Amino acid sequence: MQFELDIIKALQSGASDGVTIFFEIISLLGSWYGFIILLFVFFFFAKKFALCFGVTFLGGITFNYILKLLIDRPRPFEISSEILALTDAMGRSMPSNHAFCATVLTIFLCYFILLFTQKKWVKGLVISCGTVFVLLVGLSRMYLGVHYLTDIVAGVMIGVCVSFIGIMLYQRWVRKSFYGNNIK
Repeated sequence: MQFELDIIKALQSGASDGVTIFFEIISLLGSWYGFIILLFVFFFFAKKFALCFGVTFLGGITFNYILKLLIDRPRPFEISSEILALTDAMGRSMPSNHAFCATVLTIFLCYFILLFTQKKWVKGLVISCGTVFVLLVGLSRMYLGVHYLTDIVAGVMIGVCVSFIGIMLYQRWVRKSFYGNNIK
């Protein structure tokens, strides 16, 4: 765990107001705010997809909170006086809800966009931007002193698993609708 504290200390060694504001904005986009924005976008274009996204996100975030209670890991700034809490954070540390949120948002957005394009460069751009976004959210949470690297990795892994389950269920639902086998 010391190496994780060292990562946070190294990130915070270059702390400035501008960097902190940037990472707080990134964190906001990888949270409930990003979810609400994306939910409205999906609802405008595809109501079934929006419903699937909403249920997946809310189910996953509930699972994440239960894990936080069970694991009960203190935040880095609670463990080391050398770590600054550069933002407000409630609850426990493991797994990172922001990393989870950013991952689910990114995977669903990428899937949605990839459904509508055949252009390889667009697919590559979307996946690249999504990957950078998830990495930035994870980096922001460590820089802000509220998560360890392993919290971020756990949040991303849970987000990937939950997203793939949600997308598989969506595909099954759409396929049943397409073939007229709706459950009433």
